[in-house]
Amino acid sequence: MAVGRCPRLLGTIGIAVLTLGAAAPESLPEPGGAGWEPLRFRSIERATDYTPLPGGGVRAEARCAASALVLSLSDRDLDLGRTPVLHWRWRVDQPLDIPDERSKRGDDFAARVYVMFRFESEGASLLERARQHLGETLFGRQMPGTALSFVWSSRQPPGALWTSPYTASTRLLALARGPSDAWRNEAVDVVAAYRRAFEESPPAPLALGIMTDADDSCGRAVARYADFRFGPTESRARPDPAPGIPQGTP
Repeated sequence: MAVGRCPRLLGTIGIAVLTLGAAAPESLPEPGGAGWEPLRFRSIERATDYTPLPGGGVRAEARCAASALVLSLSDRDLDLGRTPVLHWRWRVDQPLDIPDERSKRGDDFAARVYVMFRFESEGASLLERARQHLGETLFGRQMPGTALSFVWSSRQPPGALWTSPYTASTRLLALARGPSDAWRNEAVDVVAAYRRAFEESPPAPLALGIMTDADDSCGRAVARYADFRFGPTESRARPDPAPGIPQGTP
């Protein structure tokens, strides 16, 4: 499932606090808590079940279902140049087994985290501007121009990068695969990942979203998400193995 199909994860994002001229990490509301809004899709009958966890975070279960949670943060001040690293924890209790995750029929993931970016009209074609205007008119909110989708894959190796089968404006990057018996900590340099994916610097971020989806395969997936925040590069747990490749810490 992809941002461009519906369009799906269309909220607003920002993150980062500047204190005395220095970048400081900012913790975001826990998924399922204040500020996170459910996003359902008209063409999909069943929605993913998101249940808050006692210690913070959310458990997501999808049975032939798909829906998202979106955090709207457009009123926050985010400078990706100072706080480019997105941190979070996640785990997959029930993975999917998808033969071809790069196809439309296989575009299901037990866990994914979206970072969406503002549409830049400068340099956009007349058709792109028309589509953007139509989307904003239909959905009553600002639409993303591009998106990164960090996924927990069933087959693709960590570090794999590909274009969404639904829209050329979304890139998927695999961070992990298979089941997990413990939480996994991620620290992704969003700027480096965007440059690797789109070969240019990112626009201003627009939205943050999470989604567990299993509608295309009509399977069952269970995942958990918690502890989102942005921080400076120095706060990464360890450096990327190659420029622009997101790196998690088990």
